[in-house]
Amino acid sequence: GCDHGFVSIYLIESRKASKVLAMDVNKGPLERAMEHVSEKRLSTYIETRLSDGAKAIKFVNKEEGNSKLEVQAALIAGMGGRLMIRILQDSLDKFTSMEEFVLQPQSEIPKVRQYIREIGYRIKKENMIFEDGKYYPMMKVVRGEDKEASNSAIPKKIADALYESQISIQELFDEYGECLLKDRNEVLLQFLKFEKELYGDILKKLKQTDTSKGELRQKEIEQKMKFIHLGLEWFKDEM
Repeated sequence: GCDHGFVSIYLIESRKASKVLAMDVNKGPLERAMEHVSEKRLSTYIETRLSDGAKAIKFVNKEEGNSKLEVQAALIAGMGGRLMIRILQDSLDKFTSMEEFVLQPQSEIPKVRQYIREIGYRIKKENMIFEDGKYYPMMKVVRGEDKEASNSAIPKKIADALYESQISIQELFDEYGECLLKDRNEVLLQFLKFEKELYGDILKKLKQTDTSKGELRQKEIEQKMKFIHLGLEWFKDEM
C-alpha cells in the first residue's frame, strides 16, 4: 500500500534501506509514487510495482536450487486489519522468509496480533501515535514464537482484575498490545481514556432503550468497558 511513495523515499534518504520496492494494488497511487520518486531522482534505489499484496515480490536464484526472497523486510500500512491478514495469508511463504515486517493496521487490530502468533512470529516492538484526530498503532514483527502469556509475569493487581473480569491476559495483550501496556505508552493511555468516555456515553444511551437488539449491543459494550478498565489498571499511578 505504498500510495504516494513518501515512506519509500524516506527509507532511502535516511539510509534505513539500500533498496525499496514500492508496491500498490491501484495504478493511480503507483503513478503518483513514480512521479515523487522521479522528482527526488531515486529511481535507481526505488522500484515501483503494481501488486496485489506481496504477490509481485519474487524469489531469486531458483534455478540454482538456493532460492531466497529479494527483500528482507516489509512494511504494510494504512489499511484495515482484515485486508492485512488476507495479504499475509496470500503470500505466507514470502512473509515467513523475511527477517521482519512492520504492520500498521487501522482496524481489527486484536485479530492481527492473534494471527501473528498463529504463524509463529512475535511482536518485538510497538508504538502508537495520535495525528489529525486519529490513533495509529504500529508493530515490528520478527521470527520467534511467543509463548502463551500467563498471569505469573504481571503485577498482582492486574492478575486479580483479570480473574474478576474473566478475561485472559492474552486477550488483553491482543486488544491493546503487550509492549504498549508494559511500556505504559502515553498515547495508549490517551486512547484508553478516549474510549472510556466514548463507550461510556454509548452505554448510557443503550440503557435507555428497550429492544432486544439494544440489549445485545449493551452486553457488547459492557464487555468492551471491561477491557478498557483492565487496560487503565496498568496506568493507575500515572492517572
